[in-house]
Amino acid sequence: RDLDSSLVGSEMCIRDSYLRLRAEALLTDDYQPSDLAWLDMHNNKIDVVIGPIENYEDQLYGYKTAHECYVLVKDTEWSQRLAKYSKFLPALQRTLPVPDKYKQEEPGTDTELNAYDVIYYAGDCNAGSKTIAINLPNDEQVQLQKGTRRLQLKNAMRAKFDKILVPIADELIADDQRKHVTFEAFFSNTMFHEVAHGLGIKNTITGAGSVRTALKEHAAALEEGKADSLGLHMINQLHAQGEISEELDDFYVTCMAGIVRSVRFGASSAHGKANMIRFNFFRIAGAFEVQSDGKYRVNHDRFRESTQDLSALLLTIQGDGDYDAAARLIREKGVIGEQLQSELELLGEKGIPVDVVFRQGLDVLGLN
Repeated sequence: RDLDSSLVGSEMCIRDSYLRLRAEALLTDDYQPSDLAWLDMHNNKIDVVIGPIENYEDQLYGYKTAHECYVLVKDTEWSQRLAKYSKFLPALQRTLPVPDKYKQEEPGTDTELNAYDVIYYAGDCNAGSKTIAINLPNDEQVQLQKGTRRLQLKNAMRAKFDKILVPIADELIADDQRKHVTFEAFFSNTMFHEVAHGLGIKNTITGAGSVRTALKEHAAALEEGKADSLGLHMINQLHAQGEISEELDDFYVTCMAGIVRSVRFGASSAHGKANMIRFNFFRIAGAFEVQSDGKYRVNHDRFRESTQDLSALLLTIQGDGDYDAAARLIREKGVIGEQLQSELELLGEKGIPVDVVFRQGLDVLGLN
């Protein structure tokens, strides 16, 4: 009602075009036209994400994707708060802690950051750990041509923060650092993780094709690890520029609790492997220490330095398309040691859930 009628009409045409192209893609398996059309939609309040999207279930080569569907309602107020960050992507790409040859690709410019409430999950996204943020499309050509859309699922994020992250922090974070575990930091860490998927390199510099093709079944875990590390790198950069005003310790300590949360997804999960690697890398580097009471204390300076070091390692492996290095990293650091295992068992004994389960469907909506 607040938009010019011609603009509304144009937006409706774009929306209808996306839905028709997506319906056709489900029959033809050609998703690129509908991906491009989806990125052209900007003012829709309801969004539908549907199709074969993520490859986490393919444990052989990581090539096949599984079907899933989300129905989302945009949170306009939170989306407006996020809009300003998209413009920083090209500059942030140039700050990556690797030689220039690993950051020659330019992120697409048609990049959006939006917040949504998710009202329906189906298929792959409802089968295992529930998604709290999305970065799509996954097509590297589309990403380089137009960019991506980052969708933060705020209500799902809030549920995991309240029911899982806060109880974990109460058990495992040093008492005087517990105040730094905040929903705002959790939201931002998750958001910049998704933004960071658009940074780095999509195609190897060695002629081995795309990173996904070269690293095969290890590609997903390294991509998730890269996004984790580069997300914090972006926060560091934007904080130094005055674009983020919260204390850095909020992001670091919340991240530490978040690592433990994600490790619990296990070795079969790309996110679980990525966080096992990060936990062990940070532990060896002294980014955190375990106190006599068994709780973690974050070392601010070493946490920041370790983030840069791990970012450089992962970006280099991706750029080189070094399958052997990826396999070695996962074999050596993508594991749960005895101490961490005992702490994870404690969380289970305390009744802290690994994930949330959503009540949804016609009965919940009162439509049955």
